[in-house]
Amino acid sequence: MNYHLAPMMGYTDCYFRLLAEKLYKNHITTFSEMIVDKAIIHNETKTIDKHFLANNISSIQIAGSEPIEIKLAIQKLNKIDRINHINLNLGCPSSRVQENKLGLALTQYPTLVRECLHSLKTYNQKISVKCRLGLGLEEDQNYIFEYLSMFQEFEIKTVYIHCRNGVLDLDTKKNRTIPKINYELFLKCKKEFSDMELIPNGEINNLETIHYLSENKITQFMIGRQFANDLLFVEKIGLIKIDNKKQIISDYLDSFEKYQYLNLNLLKKAIFALLTKVKGAKKIKKDISEADSIIKIKNIFESNQIWN
Repeated sequence: MNYHLAPMMGYTDCYFRLLAEKLYKNHITTFSEMIVDKAIIHNETKTIDKHFLANNISSIQIAGSEPIEIKLAIQKLNKIDRINHINLNLGCPSSRVQENKLGLALTQYPTLVRECLHSLKTYNQKISVKCRLGLGLEEDQNYIFEYLSMFQEFEIKTVYIHCRNGVLDLDTKKNRTIPKINYELFLKCKKEFSDMELIPNGEINNLETIHYLSENKITQFMIGRQFANDLLFVEKIGLIKIDNKKQIISDYLDSFEKYQYLNLNLLKKAIFALLTKVKGAKKIKKDISEADSIIKIKNIFESNQIWN
């Protein structure tokens, strides 16, 4: 099985992504937080350096609604060696994103989406899309089938599908609970578009769901909140074994010693996702919170027997 860390604002920064990559190695693909094309056009160097380490293997997720601006951003990304995969966001329902006709809101305008995809195709490496199963509360198979057909036309083979509709007049939190999960429609898409690599996202947070999808020949899963809450949950449910965690964390911390944009609080936040339901986690988190350097954080892990 392979896992894909869903792009999440406030979570999938370079600290969290690198930790996931160190733990899961070639079993995981990670994505940056959504980055608007304008940030790449107008402040390319700082945007890339803050979001991507020098040895980056993460994909970049971008958002845009102006074909010309997407093309300008792509021109810059084509020259950046540390990035080799762009994912276009067509699924974010947040109100701030809607104001600029980005994410899910853009899908109200299929002609404009088509123009944006035309610009996206100027990228010279891997391209994928992340979208929703539908728009609005009502189930509508035509929505996702028409968009998958459009992606096919542009030879975009990899599509991450959040298996619930998105609703523009609901806030982001309610969009994670009110529209119903519909894996059955996703599986219909998988059957109808069998030549595409369709990867499910949404409430993949327990062994039962993974087994259900696996029984339907799904071997790749995009997981977001569950990884953010407990980065080791895949191991805890018995799907993978991660050895030498202490050494992995030591190597991980070493990666940031010369990082010019180091934010120790964000690094700590990423590490806390390792300590969910761990014996003695409260004290360890307290000690990490009080640490004022990477060396002190490393010493905390070296002096505590956290995992057997």
